Amino acid sequence: MADSGDDLTFWDDPRVQFVIQCTINTYSKLAPGAKFDKLFCTEATSELLKQFFSNKDVRCILVPESLKIVEAMPNRLPKMKCLAISKLLDELTEANIHNGTFIAEIGGMSSFDHLELVSKNVLLPVLSNQTNQFIWGELTSREITDCFHSFLSSSAILCG
Repeated sequence: MADSGDDLTFWDDPRVQFVIQCTINTYSKLAPGAKFDKLFCTEATSELLKQFFSNKDVRCILVPESLKIVEAMPNRLPKMKCLAISKLLDELTEANIHNGTFIAEIGGMSSFDHLELVSKNVLLPVLSNQTNQFIWGELTSREITDCFHSFLSSSAILCG
């Protein structure tokens, strides 16, 4: 991934590999290889990651799709999705990198898009569950299901 032997050990560090894997998993268009290495494996990224791993004052990094990592949270969320990696401990080691971080995707979708996803993937299965419908009774469950499907249709139209 990098040229000098000293940099090679840094880029092979399991903590760095963890950040790289999270980045690749977040952005499906990115693939490991020369183009990714050229964008990601820079001196600025190296210094920022070293500080993130060891400096207790650097608590969060943001990785946009452009791979220009920043340490401060922006005043406004970007319109494009962004990977946020927060550390829960003062120092991240090879042993605690998996349990000592909180990873989230921020920005990107509108709140209506999120509402539609939650409605389809969380609420609809609960409302469609036969056990719940039996407890509520036939008339109530039919009314809830009909209204919810109408809501889903409206949100799908709104989101496009």
